[in-house]
Amino acid sequence: MVDWERVNRLRSKGRDWDSIAADKKVHFTPPEGVDDAGKALKTLYYSKKSRTSESKSKEAAEERPRGSATRILFPVGLMVAIAGFIWFAFAYYVYLVGFVLPAIPSVLLVAVAGLVLMAVGFFLGSTRLSETWKKPVAIGVVLGLAISGSVAFYGTEIGVPNLNAPYSEATGHNWEGAHNQMWKSNGLPVLFYYGSLACPFCSASSWAVYKALSDFGTFSGVTYTSSNPSDIYPNTPEVDLTSITYSSNAISWDGKEGNNNQALSEPGLDIYEQAYVSHYMQTSNSCNGIPLYVIGGIFIEPDSIVDPALLHNGEQSPPIYTAQQLASIVSGSTSNPSIYSAIVTEGAYYLEAYLYEADLKAGINPPSDVAGNSAVTSIAASIA
Repeated sequence: MVDWERVNRLRSKGRDWDSIAADKKVHFTPPEGVDDAGKALKTLYYSKKSRTSESKSKEAAEERPRGSATRILFPVGLMVAIAGFIWFAFAYYVYLVGFVLPAIPSVLLVAVAGLVLMAVGFFLGSTRLSETWKKPVAIGVVLGLAISGSVAFYGTEIGVPNLNAPYSEATGHNWEGAHNQMWKSNGLPVLFYYGSLACPFCSASSWAVYKALSDFGTFSGVTYTSSNPSDIYPNTPEVDLTSITYSSNAISWDGKEGNNNQALSEPGLDIYEQAYVSHYMQTSNSCNGIPLYVIGGIFIEPDSIVDPALLHNGEQSPPIYTAQQLASIVSGSTSNPSIYSAIVTEGAYYLEAYLYEADLKAGINPPSDVAGNSAVTSIAASIA
């Protein structure tokens, strides 16, 4: 058997093939009938070397993934999927995170992209699951937590409140509560109102808002207008809440209303206000769920509190009352029990009851007229 190691040593010393073949320690015997032993050894040497190189290449190909690109698909996909689903969970359950980038569909798409990469890498057979899952999972967990924390920090920095899901209040009337931090301005609970002059549901409800605000403070610059003449319940009379000046020692008024009464329009909102609109506004009528009322950040009414149908004989009929007549009814100077009850008893007094409760929670004394109104305090007593 040829000692190939000695062959290599002799070649490294510069020996020619004839002398190497003649070296007894090499143990080379040329095939029968071959006269040139050196040439025969040289041919055998390079033939063996070629077979060895080919064998090693084959073994390396079998052990090596099919390519550097496919080799990383599965572990990268696993890492992205883990990070994506952790981020998704935070975005879905923590409003502060979800407001910056919504859980559905944005963050969910990140997690799904990770699953797709995993599937492609797995079916290409480019990696072994048992060898690749630990590190990507660890990195994915850390990355998911880091991204969620960074997004939450960014949301806090730009002024996004962390809002909670609403729960139903005992009083009904669509009012809801939420375990949020109290929303105050100048130490007073905020009454945030969001609507549009063109919306008949906002128009009808403006009379209840006007009555409630009158009992908690003082108006100036009150004017009247009406809703979109081309919408249902056309030209519903309303108090123009965009034009009022208001002062109170018990509540802070934050009214935001689109000021075009010919078509629905959105008022400009800051991030804090937009967070409440995005989280609590429902789409239950032709005006896409407006109006929205938020009291102190903890009491929410995501719908109209006065039905405009009460002010018309049909959806397309002109209004029954003028703005001046409604103002007289609301003030109590004109007897109209059914409209007074709808606007004041079932609308304004419920609004006042939640304002009353917000004052108490904020350590503010409600106005004496409100505190002495049994209709209001009896509702407030039933609030969960």
